[in-house]
Amino acid sequence: MTEDTLWTFALRLWRRADVERQCLRLQDEYQVPVAAVLAALWLSRRPSPADAALGRRLLARAEIMEKDYLRPLREVRRRAAAESWARELKRQIQEAELEAERLLLNQLADMTQGAPPTDQPVSALSWLLMVAPEAGVCQGLQATLEALCEAAELAR
Repeated sequence: MTEDTLWTFALRLWRRADVERQCLRLQDEYQVPVAAVLAALWLSRRPSPADAALGRRLLARAEIMEKDYLRPLREVRRRAAAESWARELKRQIQEAELEAERLLLNQLADMTQGAPPTDQPVSALSWLLMVAPEAGVCQGLQATLEALCEAAELAR
């Protein structure tokens, strides 16, 4: 079992440009919350068997935080980035966005406390499908999840 918290795991994984690129694609093109994706990858490495009910709860919590806080912050930050006079404002919004993501990841990690470990290998894709179930009917989403699995595997 890994000793990484979800937050430290996410920070380490996010440093890989290929992981970041795939996560942002999931977020921007398919509206899949990055926090739920990172939690799914983390659970696959613990390892915990893929659990549809837990996946739905993680996704629901992440979607609420996305809708109510992260998406509005992201929109304001992106608008501020277009204005040369708003650089400091953009930086402060980015810090608030990062803190909100940290808080969300901590909440998601708390929600996994009862997830039973397994001594069997767990496919990252099996967990990703729990938080992005639409991948079964969307080839683009499925391909992005598979590319993310490959990128995350390289980060081991």
